[in-house]
Order: sequence, then structure tokens, then C-alpha cells
Amino acid sequence: MRRALVMFLSVIVLLGTMVVGGGALAAQDTDFTDNPFVGSWIVDSDPENPQNPPELTVLTPSGSVIDTSADGTTGVGMWEPTGDTTANVTFTVVLDDGTQVMIRAAVELAPDGHSFTGNYTNEFFDPSGAGSGEIGPGTVEGTRMVVEGPGTPIASFEDFFGSFEGTPEATPAP
Repeated sequence: MRRALVMFLSVIVLLGTMVVGGGALAAQDTDFTDNPFVGSWIVDSDPENPQNPPELTVLTPSGSVIDTSADGTTGVGMWEPTGDTTANVTFTVVLDDGTQVMIRAAVELAPDGHSFTGNYTNEFFDPSGAGSGEIGPGTVEGTRMVVEGPGTPIASFEDFFGSFEGTPEATPAP
């Protein structure tokens, strides 16, 4: 789980590095507004492992990427289309010890436009900037997030959250 997360987060961090370093260029020369990859995605960086929690990833029209994992780690970076239904994504995640993980992914959109699959590699950079070289590949899958209005509730918030509260302990009489 941690390995896959670190791998995918590496791609996010690289994308963030590119946003910070090349933000002016991206803002002036990049407009992917009509690209089918633009949007919010639920991403699984280890689809063979049912215990692996998903990440939430946003691909913006300006080519920026923001990725947040279940453990709260955030990665940032850039993405760009490589064809009508393909794209490269690169982002970087900075770990607590100062290690940077660069994730590089090549993804392909499904015909319905609501999911993608791809492969990725990770590269680790220690605080001095020395890199490990690319490690991988891993497999990644994404599902587009869609807008949904509220449905018919099965319980009230009070009933649902009240079911998690324990019963108070009896206080002995004096």
C-alpha cells in the first residue's frame, strides 16, 4: 500500500514542481479546457491490492495536477495530453524526512471517458537531490468523479451517528 501510494504521489509532486517552476508558462501557453482528462478523479495506484486506499486527483485545464492520498500526503505537478485519449502526468510528493518522490505516469482514457488506466514509475530524491533512478512500472486506474444530488436518506444524521455512541456507564448510588 505505501509503495503504491509513494509511487503515485511521486507523479503528483513532480507535477507540482513543474507548476511552481513553470507556472507562468503553463498559465500563458496551456489551455486544456476541452480535454477529456480535465476533472476530478478517484485514483487507485495499486488496483491488484483491495486494501490500498484510493487517492483523489484533480487535473486542471491549465495543466496542473493536485493529488491527495488517504494519509493526507499531497502531491502537485503537471499533466499534458499526448493524444486524443492519452496523457502524461508528472507530480512530486515531499515526505516527512525531506525525500521527494517523483511519479511519472502515462494514462489512457476509456472510450466512455469516465475511467482511465495506465502505468507509472517512481523516482526518489534524497534531500541533497540525489535520485534513485526510476523504479517500476506500476499500474494505475482512475474513475471520474461526477456530480450527484442528494438521494433518499436511509437514516437521519442523529440516528446514524448516535449508533456509534456507547451507552453511559451507570453511576453507583451514594
